[in-house]
Amino acid sequence: MIRKIIVLAVLILASKSFAKDILKDKFGNPVKLPENKLIVLNFMAYSCGHCMAEIPTIKKVLREPEFKNNFVVIAFAIDGKQNDFKDPEFPTYANHPENQVRFPILGTPTTYIITSNGKKLITIYGALTEENFRKYLKEALKKVQSAPGRI
Repeated sequence: MIRKIIVLAVLILASKSFAKDILKDKFGNPVKLPENKLIVLNFMAYSCGHCMAEIPTIKKVLREPEFKNNFVVIAFAIDGKQNDFKDPEFPTYANHPENQVRFPILGTPTTYIITSNGKKLITIYGALTEENFRKYLKEALKKVQSAPGRI
């Protein structure tokens, strides 16, 4: 009986730590996800012209009143050598390959909108325009509002 309790406790602790370690930087460090916000998870490459061109679009749209208090962006550079936090509106981590197991990337840019516990709400393959990005953000908000308490 005690053995079953110990096994159960280990499984519960392991599942909680996994939830907190949804994403890792290149060096294996867990990336802290903000609570009570939806996350725009952007996989990009510095060598990708479309990726670089969409960064101002993402930043601009996320500054809009409808979105600025509901979303935060976290980027992963698949060709990144170091984490880069010079731009607080677009923090970029050097990507760890394990991230691509949970969030498959068919090419760059690839963007997911996820909850703070890693639940995928929207998957976007290819570059974002202001118009389609707004549409995806609104769709993500509707999904969360229809299932309250699940951010």
